[in-house]
Amino acid sequence: MKFMCWNCRGLGNHAKLRELKQLLDANSPNLIFLSETKMTANDFRSVQNKCRLQNRLAVNSEGRCGGLALVWRDGMNVSIQNYFKHHIDSMVKLENNKNIRVTGFYGHANPNLRSNSWDILRRVGESIREEWIVGGDFNAFLNDGEKEGGRRGVRAQMNEFKEVMDELALVDIKPDSGWFTWVNNRSGEELIKERLDRFISSVSVIANFPFIPTKVVRQTQSDHDVIILDLWGWKPKECPKDNRLSFKFDVCWAGDVEAKNVIERAWNRDAIDIGEKIQRVRSALGPWQSKKYGKLKRDMQNLEKQIN
Repeated sequence: MKFMCWNCRGLGNHAKLRELKQLLDANSPNLIFLSETKMTANDFRSVQNKCRLQNRLAVNSEGRCGGLALVWRDGMNVSIQNYFKHHIDSMVKLENNKNIRVTGFYGHANPNLRSNSWDILRRVGESIREEWIVGGDFNAFLNDGEKEGGRRGVRAQMNEFKEVMDELALVDIKPDSGWFTWVNNRSGEELIKERLDRFISSVSVIANFPFIPTKVVRQTQSDHDVIILDLWGWKPKECPKDNRLSFKFDVCWAGDVEAKNVIERAWNRDAIDIGEKIQRVRSALGPWQSKKYGKLKRDMQNLEKQIN
């Protein structure tokens, strides 16, 4: 599944539509979330036809504001779960017949109303039991490293974003290429860049798909860039086969003092987010379990041969 999100800032002109077509041709996403279409659902049908996109759920704009669309190509098994003017939530059946929830999200542009957006995300999250990916324009950033130029971010607003992510056990997926996704298109000291668009996911997504590539694609027809996530960008079969580089947690480790120490050291290093902590624990436990239990496994195999 390749998931593309873009705050297109209106699709009513030929230049914007042409850029969307170029994006689709160059990146071949099979699930696309568009925000600020500034169109009714009926008007969006013409965009769908011109871009040769077979399936869609569109949410009406309110005059010249808002408007959402989730579009997917034939071959994708997508069922819409719920939607409103700030989100479209769907269930996607993957190639391996596993279900995953995918939500396109558009945070409120008015900081005074953004808590309403977080409440929507909470309500959606309360009903989800599957692995979950959320992508879109959150109109918010998590820390000062996600803004360059202008006034510093409001700490209370950043903390509110962090709190809802912690509450829902969601992890920020950092892009492999690109960083800022919005610019104010000014120059010099007036230039401001922010990371407003992103993908976040449940911890289980990171655990089961630890090598998800994401990228930021620069655009000229909107002040927002495109973000793309490729769930199968590095399939497990392409991962190194060295047992020291991967592991599956064994319940017997819970009582192992060495395992506890390895986990604590990896978890407590530096002030990093939960996704990085999990990856660091994974990287530490792989070599540890290979060294400690690898010989035990070989001894058991030798004993089985002797018995047989």
